[in-house]
Amino acid sequence: MKYLKNILVLSLSAAIFATLRGRRLAVSRYKIHSSKIKGKLRIALLSDLHSFNHGSLHDPQSKLVKAIDDNNPDLIVLTGDIADHIIPHLYTKILLRKLEKYPVFYVTGNHEYKSGEIREIKRFFRDLGAVVLEGVNRKINIRGNRINVCGVDDAIIGAERFKKQLLTCAEQADMKDFTMLLTHRPEKVNLYRQLKFDLILTGHTHGGTVIIPRFFNGIYAVNQGFLPKYAGGLYDVGRGNMVVSRGLSKSSRGLPRVFNRPELVIVDVCEE
Repeated sequence: MKYLKNILVLSLSAAIFATLRGRRLAVSRYKIHSSKIKGKLRIALLSDLHSFNHGSLHDPQSKLVKAIDDNNPDLIVLTGDIADHIIPHLYTKILLRKLEKYPVFYVTGNHEYKSGEIREIKRFFRDLGAVVLEGVNRKINIRGNRINVCGVDDAIIGAERFKKQLLTCAEQADMKDFTMLLTHRPEKVNLYRQLKFDLILTGHTHGGTVIIPRFFNGIYAVNQGFLPKYAGGLYDVGRGNMVVSRGLSKSSRGLPRVFNRPELVIVDVCEE
């Protein structure tokens, strides 16, 4: 009985430690290579903030903004659920104001649609400097590199509209230039890979909620179920790469994140 009690105490202590540690911001870095890029393109990927504050009450979002500034990205991409359907939008707006010096591109997630305020959310994203992508491509030039930034609304808009937005993005983009797709859901990868995007940036999974180091990259992700294939990280998807953010929320749909810290993702696209 004493042995069992000790095991239970140790297990509970480990779970509490992992949960508390799991609220601290992490920075994950990935590197890919492309013949379409000269030098290096650095992208900061933010997803699934759900209006959480990564800072103090007196200096909201300071830790997240410092982490971004320390990495000096060329552009910032927001792949959905930056705002929430329950938590007020205050900290989302504060973050956007603090990112105004960067080129910022945004696509919606399912929770922004669940809020019933999607028009208002898109409006304040635009007002605060973000480019809202709704099935369109934006061509940008960074140090002589011509880049297509494509983006689609979350698939909650319906299968036909979602596919139409994807096709429109691909049709508008000159695939001779480096082309990235911003989208919320990684499980739709079979649709994405057909359209020859060089880089797909996404989120939605919350890192699979619980990670068991060395064994499981994530236990459960919505729309993928248990032991999700695309919980978080860099994936080779045939014609390009996909990066799945584990998200910036401090909990996962009300459940604690275990060994699964909120993350800012930095993607370096380097010349071959």
